[in-house]
Amino acid sequence: MKKITPQQAKDLNQNYVNTRAKAVDIAIGKKDSISSWFSLDDLKAYISYVESEGKAKGITVDGLRVYFGAYSKNDKNPTKNNYSTVFFVPTQSKKSDSLEDGELGVVQSSDIVTIDPMNEGTTGNPPSATYPQ
Repeated sequence: MKKITPQQAKDLNQNYVNTRAKAVDIAIGKKDSISSWFSLDDLKAYISYVESEGKAKGITVDGLRVYFGAYSKNDKNPTKNNYSTVFFVPTQSKKSDSLEDGELGVVQSSDIVTIDPMNEGTTGNPPSATYPQ
């Protein structure tokens, strides 16, 4: 397990706020969300789903990649309109077979596009609240 201290988390969050948040706020015309919340039950259920789907498809899932995303200005859920979000995508090990991917033979994780990603977390309260909330 690769834990960090609460102070390291605070430093990472403040570095984001100080170096990126203002530019995003200006770009979208409002204070953006800077966190997403997922219940433990949802995360456990998603991990179980990913493992089950991977097994059924003969894929060995090796992790989850977190992507940054943004809802559209006209999202079907008006409380999320134009806010940033994150979503999870399962990954599998892939041995590099070309120098294009880096060193030949290096094992990397690639996205599994045949298993649905997970989204629909909740923004912070308020959305622009910094760590810790």
